[in-house]
Amino acid sequence: MQQRVVIIGAGVVGVLSAYALATRGAKVTLIDSQPGPAEGCSRANAGILAVGHASAWASPSAIGSITRALLRREPGIRVTRPTDPALWAWGAQFLRNCTASAHATNTSKLQRLSRMSRNLTQKIEADLGLTGSLRHEGGLYLFQNLAQFRAHAATLAQGGARADDQMEVLDSDALIQRDPALATMPEHLAGGIYSPVDSVGNCHSFTKAVSEVIARKFDVALHFGTHVTGFETDGRTITGVKTDHGARAADAVLLATGTGTAALTRQLGFAPAIYPVKGYSGSWTIRDPDRIPRLPYVDETELLAVACYGGQLRVTAMAEFAGQSDLSLPDTRLDVLRAYVARQFGDAVDAHSASFWTGQRPSTPAGPPFLGRVRRWDNLWINAGHGQLGWTMAAGCGDVIARAMTAETPTLRDVSSTARWLDAL
Repeated sequence: MQQRVVIIGAGVVGVLSAYALATRGAKVTLIDSQPGPAEGCSRANAGILAVGHASAWASPSAIGSITRALLRREPGIRVTRPTDPALWAWGAQFLRNCTASAHATNTSKLQRLSRMSRNLTQKIEADLGLTGSLRHEGGLYLFQNLAQFRAHAATLAQGGARADDQMEVLDSDALIQRDPALATMPEHLAGGIYSPVDSVGNCHSFTKAVSEVIARKFDVALHFGTHVTGFETDGRTITGVKTDHGARAADAVLLATGTGTAALTRQLGFAPAIYPVKGYSGSWTIRDPDRIPRLPYVDETELLAVACYGGQLRVTAMAEFAGQSDLSLPDTRLDVLRAYVARQFGDAVDAHSASFWTGQRPSTPAGPPFLGRVRRWDNLWINAGHGQLGWTMAAGCGDVIARAMTAETPTLRDVSSTARWLDAL
């Protein structure tokens, strides 16, 4: 009998989970309160599948970074709701993951998921006729500060990155040789890292295209503008998902609900530690493509990510702890993006074309997402909490959870964050 799976959440994680389940024969119903797919955190992120940046934030060095942020001395991090009880509860778990051993374990999980996901994303492109949606040419990690660059390069030399990633340490001349457009940028480049396993593309456009293809090609029903109001249960089994448009029968339910997970699951007896970390992005129309780097990059000194696709320059910045519902766009935050683009790219972009967005990265204290079956329920699964690596890990996490839900042999093990309420994968 065909398994009926209801997936709640149609961001890139939910849609690629739907693809993974549908290709295994499941009858999938995908529900989201937004008017279309990828309208939340997937809407206007940097677009970089940043395999080279797959590292757990919780680390020994993060303690100093958070302390400076509380004192307003850390440019890339803001804590605007320091009295939020949810932040303190989340933060206590975060600090427990700031040991060197926990950081190494959690980073390994993120790296394995990210590498697998990047390869699967290319396969999905080909299988669904979407080849060319992304560029798979690698990415750069740039440093303006020489001491910072040397310290990072030394970490790589000591085994901070896997040899099969073939990360290359490049001086400024080698960086410009790799991407000549970097020569037009006024800031001094101390050096950088080239990651050949990174990719780039518009997450929103790709997710929308995948949802349309799987709805035509497989047994996938899309229900947008639909709010989940509750669950129908029978003992330890969830038999249906209640919505404002009626109930949807289910043999299994998958939560791909990002920052909204805890609010939805409290009625089911658990609340995952997923905190919204707010980020900002700006998009500009490109006027002179020769002056815009083709390779996506992360400016490790100023803590911004930069990419171009579809004739647009996309720049993202900031990690702000602003609570659950703050989606405001303060000029003080947007000015950081405006100033960087004006300084680095000048009239290579149309300054008057700028549009801005903010989203909330669903972050777990340890870093890896929650992947697995909820212990209290026999048929409730979760794939949520991907932080800043949602686009990077979406295809891999979808495959991991789909294999578990269909009793298929796993290709990866021990990649989830752990919790008492979760049978972690």
